[in-house]
Amino acid sequence: MEKIILNADIREKNEKLRILRKWKIIPCITYGRKQEPILLKLNNSDLLRAYRKAWESTIINLKIGKKDIEVVFHQIQKHPVSWDFIHIDFYAITRWEKMTTKISMNFLWESPAKKEGAIIEESLKEIEIKCLPKNLIDSFDVDLSKLKEIWDSIKIKDLNIDKEKYEFSNSLEDVIVSASQPKKIVLEEETEEGTETEEKETEEGIEIEEGKTEKK
Repeated sequence: MEKIILNADIREKNEKLRILRKWKIIPCITYGRKQEPILLKLNNSDLLRAYRKAWESTIINLKIGKKDIEVVFHQIQKHPVSWDFIHIDFYAITRWEKMTTKISMNFLWESPAKKEGAIIEESLKEIEIKCLPKNLIDSFDVDLSKLKEIWDSIKIKDLNIDKEKYEFSNSLEDVIVSASQPKKIVLEEETEEGTETEEKETEEGIEIEEGKTEKK
């Protein structure tokens, strides 16, 4: 996992947040079970570079003067129109205490079922887990080549994950990705059923002529 460093400055309570944002300075806060809340401010460009590299499960080395705090992104607020950062909450981790976070799915390879026309449906793009900070990773790999036929699926329990290191909020039976039947096949089957019904009705005494139906 790549080590990410962010330089932050202490933010005074009387500083106007609107003014900070105008000058591309983002107000932040860091806190944790053993960390008192610290008001901070970050350069928007530095924050954006870190955000593009980091996931919720990525440990960030937050430098505040001579103090270093290991944190993860906890809550991110963005403007609803411009999508600019408005406020960031960092959670300070403790190395030997388990933490709860979300880890993304990394879908690899190609499904043989897809080559046969199946639709690959991704039901879970991330999973909430609890683990020690030292066991945090950017993503879990999901091997799509295991989806060989239509209706095949990959569940959480099928992943090559050490279940002793990670506690899952989801059920191990939850489906991550599946190969579903193409809709066009379903439509063709419905059309064929409809044709069979019309033929049966014709045999029972219904004539169909030039789009008209008439009882004998």
